[in-house]
Amino acid sequence: MALNKRERVLLVTTITLLVCGVSYLLVLPLTKTRTSLLREITTQRGELQMIRATIDRVPGWRAQYDALSGSLGKTSERYTATSDVLKKIEEVGTAAGIIISNRRPMPVVEKDVYRELPVACTIEATTESLVKFLYALQTGAGSISVEQLQIVPRPDNSCILRCDIQIRALSGKMEGSGT
Repeated sequence: MALNKRERVLLVTTITLLVCGVSYLLVLPLTKTRTSLLREITTQRGELQMIRATIDRVPGWRAQYDALSGSLGKTSERYTATSDVLKKIEEVGTAAGIIISNRRPMPVVEKDVYRELPVACTIEATTESLVKFLYALQTGAGSISVEQLQIVPRPDNSCILRCDIQIRALSGKMEGSGT
Protein backbone atom coordinates (compact mmCIF):
# COMPACT_ATOMS: atom_id res chain seq x y z
CA MET A 1 0.00 0.00 0.00
CA ALA A 2 1.48 3.19 -1.15
CA LEU A 3 1.12 6.34 0.86
CA ASN A 4 0.87 9.66 -0.76
CA LYS A 5 2.98 12.61 0.37
CA ARG A 6 0.35 14.10 2.68
CA GLU A 7 -0.26 10.78 4.50
CA ARG A 8 3.49 10.26 4.97
CA VAL A 9 3.84 13.71 6.56
CA LEU A 10 0.90 13.01 8.86
CA LEU A 11 2.32 9.59 9.80
CA VAL A 12 5.80 10.96 10.52
CA THR A 13 4.31 13.87 12.51
CA THR A 14 2.07 11.50 14.53
CA ILE A 15 4.92 9.12 15.28
CA THR A 16 7.20 12.03 16.22
CA LEU A 17 4.55 13.51 18.54
CA LEU A 18 3.92 10.10 20.14
CA VAL A 19 7.65 9.51 20.69
CA CYS A 20 8.13 13.03 22.10
CA GLY A 21 5.05 12.75 24.36
CA VAL A 22 6.02 9.33 25.72
CA SER A 23 9.63 10.47 26.16
CA TYR A 24 8.46 13.61 28.00
CA LEU A 25 6.25 11.54 30.32
CA LEU A 26 9.14 9.18 31.04
CA VAL A 27 11.97 11.74 31.23
CA LEU A 28 10.20 14.32 33.46
CA PRO A 29 10.02 12.08 36.59
CA LEU A 30 13.56 10.88 35.96
CA THR A 31 14.79 14.49 35.74
CA LYS A 32 13.06 15.39 39.03
CA THR A 33 14.58 12.33 40.69
CA ARG A 34 18.02 13.19 39.32
CA THR A 35 17.74 16.78 40.56
CA SER A 36 16.74 15.71 44.07
CA LEU A 37 19.52 13.11 44.15
CA LEU A 38 22.09 15.71 43.07
CA ARG A 39 20.89 18.04 45.84
CA GLU A 40 21.13 15.24 48.40
CA ILE A 41 24.63 14.30 47.20
CA THR A 42 25.74 17.94 47.53
CA THR A 43 24.33 18.11 51.07
CA GLN A 44 25.97 14.85 52.08
CA ARG A 45 29.33 15.95 50.62
CA GLY A 46 29.12 19.11 52.75
CA GLU A 47 28.35 17.02 55.84
CA LEU A 48 31.23 14.70 54.98
CA GLN A 49 33.61 17.66 54.75
CA MET A 50 32.46 18.90 58.16
CA ILE A 51 32.89 15.43 59.66
CA ARG A 52 36.39 15.14 58.19
CA ALA A 53 37.27 18.59 59.54
CA THR A 54 36.08 17.50 62.99
CA ILE A 55 38.08 14.29 62.77
CA ASP A 56 41.14 16.30 61.76
CA ARG A 57 40.77 18.38 64.94
CA VAL A 58 40.72 15.34 67.25
CA PRO A 59 44.51 15.15 67.82
CA GLY A 60 44.59 18.81 68.89
CA TRP A 61 41.63 18.31 71.19
CA ARG A 62 43.24 15.19 72.63
CA ALA A 63 46.45 17.13 73.35
CA GLN A 64 44.46 19.93 75.03
CA TYR A 65 42.49 17.38 77.06
CA ASP A 66 45.67 15.59 78.16
CA ALA A 67 47.29 18.91 79.12
CA LEU A 68 44.25 20.01 81.10
CA SER A 69 43.78 16.67 82.83
CA GLY A 70 47.49 16.56 83.66
CA SER A 71 47.45 20.05 85.12
CA LEU A 72 44.22 19.35 86.97
CA GLY A 73 45.69 16.25 88.54
CA LYS A 74 48.76 18.17 89.72
CA THR A 75 47.13 21.28 91.15
CA SER A 76 43.86 19.95 92.42
CA GLU A 77 43.46 19.04 96.04
CA ARG A 78 41.02 16.41 97.16
CA TYR A 79 38.47 17.32 99.80
CA THR A 80 36.69 14.48 101.49
CA ALA A 81 34.92 16.44 104.21
CA THR A 82 34.05 19.97 105.24
CA SER A 83 36.82 19.80 107.85
CA ASP A 84 39.38 19.48 105.03
CA VAL A 85 38.01 22.64 103.45
CA LEU A 86 38.16 24.44 106.81
CA LYS A 87 41.80 23.36 107.25
CA LYS A 88 42.69 24.64 103.78
CA ILE A 89 40.96 27.97 104.44
CA GLU A 90 42.85 28.25 107.73
CA GLU A 91 46.19 27.52 105.99
CA VAL A 92 45.56 30.00 103.19
CA GLY A 93 44.28 32.60 105.66
CA THR A 94 47.32 32.28 107.91
CA ALA A 95 49.67 32.58 104.93
CA ALA A 96 47.80 35.67 103.66
CA GLY A 97 47.70 37.34 107.08
CA ILE A 98 43.96 37.46 107.70
CA ILE A 99 42.08 36.76 110.93
CA ILE A 100 39.24 34.27 110.69
CA SER A 101 36.83 35.15 113.48
CA ASN A 102 34.01 32.76 112.66
CA ARG A 103 33.71 29.52 110.66
CA ARG A 104 30.37 27.89 109.92
CA PRO A 105 30.19 24.63 107.98
CA MET A 106 27.02 24.55 105.92
CA PRO A 107 25.01 21.48 104.83
CA VAL A 108 26.68 19.36 102.16
CA VAL A 109 24.90 19.49 98.80
CA GLU A 110 24.83 16.09 97.08
CA LYS A 111 24.87 16.15 93.26
CA ASP A 112 24.93 13.28 90.76
CA VAL A 113 28.70 12.87 90.48
CA TYR A 114 30.09 15.26 93.06
CA ARG A 115 29.36 16.93 96.37
CA GLU A 116 29.53 20.61 97.27
CA LEU A 117 31.13 21.37 100.64
CA PRO A 118 30.05 24.92 101.55
CA VAL A 119 31.60 26.94 104.36
CA ALA A 120 30.70 30.43 105.59
CA CYS A 121 33.37 32.53 107.31
CA THR A 122 33.70 35.95 108.85
CA ILE A 123 37.16 37.40 108.45
CA GLU A 124 39.00 40.60 109.22
CA ALA A 125 41.80 41.74 106.95
CA THR A 126 43.49 44.65 105.30
CA THR A 127 42.88 45.19 101.62
CA GLU A 128 46.26 43.70 100.74
CA SER A 129 45.83 40.58 102.87
CA LEU A 130 42.27 40.07 101.58
CA VAL A 131 43.51 40.20 98.00
CA LYS A 132 46.29 37.70 98.84
CA PHE A 133 43.75 35.42 100.50
CA LEU A 134 41.29 35.50 97.60
CA TYR A 135 44.09 35.04 95.05
CA ALA A 136 45.47 32.05 96.97
CA LEU A 137 42.00 30.49 97.11
CA GLN A 138 41.54 31.02 93.39
CA THR A 139 44.91 29.74 92.24
CA GLY A 140 46.21 27.22 94.72
CA ALA A 141 43.38 25.70 96.66
CA GLY A 142 42.08 23.18 94.16
CA SER A 143 38.40 23.22 93.33
CA ILE A 144 37.35 25.98 95.74
CA SER A 145 35.27 28.92 94.61
CA VAL A 146 34.07 32.03 96.41
CA GLU A 147 30.30 32.16 96.05
CA GLN A 148 29.48 35.28 98.08
CA LEU A 149 31.60 38.09 99.43
CA GLN A 150 30.37 41.03 101.49
CA ILE A 151 32.93 43.60 102.56
CA VAL A 152 32.39 46.44 105.06
CA PRO A 153 34.99 48.56 106.83
CA ARG A 154 35.27 48.04 110.56
CA PRO A 155 33.60 50.98 112.39
CA ASP A 156 36.54 51.75 114.70
CA ASN A 157 39.27 51.35 112.03
CA SER A 158 38.42 51.90 108.36
CA CYS A 159 41.72 50.32 107.21
CA ILE A 160 40.54 46.91 108.40
CA LEU A 161 37.79 45.21 106.43
CA ARG A 162 35.22 42.85 107.90
CA CYS A 163 34.18 40.27 105.31
CA ASP A 164 31.46 37.67 105.24
CA ILE A 165 32.44 35.07 102.68
CA GLN A 166 30.81 31.89 101.46
CA ILE A 167 33.16 29.32 99.95
CA ARG A 168 32.28 26.09 98.13
CA ALA A 169 34.64 23.22 97.49
CA LEU A 170 33.86 20.34 95.15
CA SER A 171 34.42 16.75 96.14
CA GLY A 172 33.97 13.65 94.00
CA LYS A 173 31.55 11.10 95.35
CA MET A 174 34.26 8.41 95.30
CA GLU A 175 36.68 10.56 97.30
CA GLY A 176 34.94 10.18 100.62
CA SER A 177 31.64 10.33 102.38
CA GLY A 178 32.34 12.24 105.61
CA THR A 179 31.08 15.77 106.29
